[in-house]
Amino acid sequence: MRHPMLNILPDTPSSSLDELLQNAGEATGLPPPPLEGISPQWVPGWVRWPLRAILLPFILLDLAAQQFAKMLIRPPLRKTGSCLKRGHCCHYILVPECKGLLGIVYYFWNTQILGFYPRTRAVHEAEGKRVLVMGCRYLRQNGSCSHYRLRPLVCRKWPMIEYFGYPRILKGCGFKAVGRFDN
Repeated sequence: MRHPMLNILPDTPSSSLDELLQNAGEATGLPPPPLEGISPQWVPGWVRWPLRAILLPFILLDLAAQQFAKMLIRPPLRKTGSCLKRGHCCHYILVPECKGLLGIVYYFWNTQILGFYPRTRAVHEAEGKRVLVMGCRYLRQNGSCSHYRLRPLVCRKWPMIEYFGYPRILKGCGFKAVGRFDN
C-alpha cells in the first residue's frame, strides 16, 4: 500500500514505503550512497551556473504566480512549522520518467545542470506515475544546501501542499499541514 503523505521511495523496489516512513523521520545517519557511487558531473561549472542563474527569474516568476493564485483561491490546508535541516527531502527526490528525446534532455538537465544523481537505476511507481529516485549532490553534512540561492524549483516548492490530493510532507522534517481554519 502506498502512503499518500510521502514522496520518497526506498533504494530497492521490494522495500515497503510504510517501513521507510517509520524510519525516515527518525533516522539520524545518512542513507548509503548508490552502489555504483555518485557519478561526476561532466558539464563544467562555468556552463552549469550561468544557465541556472539565467533561468532563476523565470522560476521566481512562476513561484510568485502560484502564490498569487493561492491568495485568490486558498487551498484547504496550509503549511506550518519550519525546516529542521535534516536533509531527508534531498536524499530521495522523485523525478518523472520521460521517454524519447525529451526524456534524454530532461534526465541530462536533472543530472548535469541541477546536480541530482540517480540513487538507483530501477524505475519505481509513486502515486500512479513512473519515477526515478534521485539524490542531491549539494547537500552538506549538516543538512543545509550548499547552493541554496540557485536551488531547483522542486526544492523551492517543498513541502508540497496542493489543492487536491494529499500534502507531501516528510515525517520529522518540521513542517505540518493543518486545516485552513485550525489554530
